[in-house]
Amino acid sequence: MTQSKGTKKLILIKPNGNSSNRLVQNFHFEVFCKEHNIKFQNPTFSDMANYYVDPCSSETNRFLNFLQIDLLGPIFHHSKFVKKVFSIVWIISKFGFLKLVRFDRAKPNCEQRLLKAFGKNDIVYAGGWAFRVPELVEKHKSEMALKYALKPDLINKNEFVTKVEDCKSNGYTLIGIHIRRGDYKTWKKGAYYYDDEMYKSQMDSISKQLLKQGIEKQLFILFSNESLQFEQTPNLLISKENWFIDHYVMSLCDYLIGPPSTFTLWASLIGQARLFHILDKTELVKI
Repeated sequence: MTQSKGTKKLILIKPNGNSSNRLVQNFHFEVFCKEHNIKFQNPTFSDMANYYVDPCSSETNRFLNFLQIDLLGPIFHHSKFVKKVFSIVWIISKFGFLKLVRFDRAKPNCEQRLLKAFGKNDIVYAGGWAFRVPELVEKHKSEMALKYALKPDLINKNEFVTKVEDCKSNGYTLIGIHIRRGDYKTWKKGAYYYDDEMYKSQMDSISKQLLKQGIEKQLFILFSNESLQFEQTPNLLISKENWFIDHYVMSLCDYLIGPPSTFTLWASLIGQARLFHILDKTELVKI
């Protein structure tokens, strides 16, 4: 088959995970398209697009909605095999009526694999969590941060945001601490499920390191998916905001510390924070 000459379009047909996972997934596919002058459409993003200034196209139609149906997946929701085999888009692709490229497992040369699909197809459907183009993410990071800035009306009258922004404008160094609990108690056998004492030790160590650098104006901001039992002090704030506000406030921080998570990863992509993931509870972060 000769190479197609039409307008190229990538359509992300399968989302992955929660809001942060979906944002990171979207980010990698979108910068790939930006780099190679390919139109990008993510109909799975329609429920989140209204939060952002200039997000990707989330236009959908009956055909795209139809393609996202899992025939037996809801019945056998624990079976990844059934979800894949009985997805309508997967079945149609096997008959050659459309091109589907899945990135379910981490493999090298993601960019070349997707470009190869476009060699013979004007429209390519994609899915999967493992598509990664870190070099392109770094190249287009600044532009994407502007596109995925929160709409002003979401933050302009938020008291918590105003308090943090005032501290930042008054010269405070902002240290965001992400305390991830919930599913982390069982994920990877609880490897990144840390207790309050560990976080307090990290905060004490970071504060001392900053003081040695002559930085006295410090503000720690705690973020968590559960209620926290930390004593409120003048240099400590605890967020009780929605996830998209937490993303924004995290993006204002100078440092972000927490277990491996796309929540802090996304915030570091749209902001300037130095990100430190705690991989071992016995080791103190060195900033």
